[in-house]
Amino acid sequence: MCSRILAIAVMLAMAPLGAKAADLVVWWEEAWYPEEERAIADMIAAFEQQTGKKIELISNESGAAEEVQAALEAGQPPDFLWGLGGTTGGAEQWAYEDRLVDLDQTLGPLRDLFDPDLLERATLLNDSDGEPGLYALPMGRITNHIHVWQSLLERAGFTLADVPKEWEAFWSFWCDRVQPAVRKAMGREDIYGVALPMSIEASDTADELDQFLWAYTPHWPPPAGWNLVKAPATRAILLQTLERYTAIYEKGCTPPDAVSWTNRDNNQAFLEQRVVMVPNPSLSIPNMLREDRPEDYSRNTATIEWPRNTFGGPLVITGSASGAVVFKGGGNPALAKEFVRFLVEDGWLAHWLDFSRDRLLPPMQKLIDQPFWLDPSDPHRMRSAIQTLTQPHSYAWWGLSRDQERRFDLAEPPIMRTAVHRVAAEGWSAEQAVDEAIARIKQILSE
Repeated sequence: MCSRILAIAVMLAMAPLGAKAADLVVWWEEAWYPEEERAIADMIAAFEQQTGKKIELISNESGAAEEVQAALEAGQPPDFLWGLGGTTGGAEQWAYEDRLVDLDQTLGPLRDLFDPDLLERATLLNDSDGEPGLYALPMGRITNHIHVWQSLLERAGFTLADVPKEWEAFWSFWCDRVQPAVRKAMGREDIYGVALPMSIEASDTADELDQFLWAYTPHWPPPAGWNLVKAPATRAILLQTLERYTAIYEKGCTPPDAVSWTNRDNNQAFLEQRVVMVPNPSLSIPNMLREDRPEDYSRNTATIEWPRNTFGGPLVITGSASGAVVFKGGGNPALAKEFVRFLVEDGWLAHWLDFSRDRLLPPMQKLIDQPFWLDPSDPHRMRSAIQTLTQPHSYAWWGLSRDQERRFDLAEPPIMRTAVHRVAAEGWSAEQAVDEAIARIKQILSE
């Protein structure tokens, strides 16, 4: 156990009894916007009024994965947890260890409201009985988008209509044409065509590398068992992907500090207009403009479609499914299950998603197929919704089984982020980084 987790575990064990007096302990990722914070407060207040029970709400940055692990080690997990960092990957492990409540009977007929692919992602393996169960509540879709400074593009002498639809031409456009043109027009050498993370710290690094991987993958869906263990020939695809991705850094088309970015830094680079275009797995970037910089939101920026894959077909969009979990070891799992039904049946899940400012798309298609999402006057939401409704999505890496995926996702240090950083920051060749990654993958999947 690392020292930070140990310290948190000791703190939890020494917590006074008064701090544990709530009927239900809810850990919820810290709100990004004031509207989202108010929506969470409204939701908690409504549940307390309806049930007469008291909720202790604990907000944590990015799901606080280490804090969750510390709470589990201390025997004091929350009753209910939602957080992108705290449940991504972790839910697979907790379900496997029989730490989570199966929500299938809790939802009952309500489960039919959710999109089937997200229900599939929430169905996890329990090693105690070898059976899958619905161990997560689908909370939203995390999808990958491209945001552009239309105003900077126009200063460079281009319009959105000039953006190529072919994969290689698309990236060359931003690096070889837009970047030099916008630098000349602005009289600045610190503006870059693209914001692509190259760091180990940012999960966005793996997300965007995955997006490149699907661009160079010829089959959708991939053949059964088509991974680096059973089909070593796929090494060539992974090598090509890593070379193309890191070439953007090596040619100076993404900021030099991208090798040390966190998930917030590519957002910040775009907001500061240090980059013209940024891929990002949410709508968090334009949403940060909507309140304080409405002209930038509505006129100066746009969310655009991805180019076609390298074979001329529709690009598979990489993404993930956000889920909340109920811990068996929490103080009141029965009340936590009631809270789950409250979120779905009483419409509070949809309410929170509206006020979380589109960071996540709804887990139900009927909620996406609404004027709110399909408003043609909005330069961001409608493109996101259409992409989600019309393009294929991938939630896993090259057809791994759920157990293999769990072990791959929990590897430390993260395998593919490390490979990117090796090439961009440490001077490794793509061949060396790929071979190290493959060796680690094989070792993990054989354990």
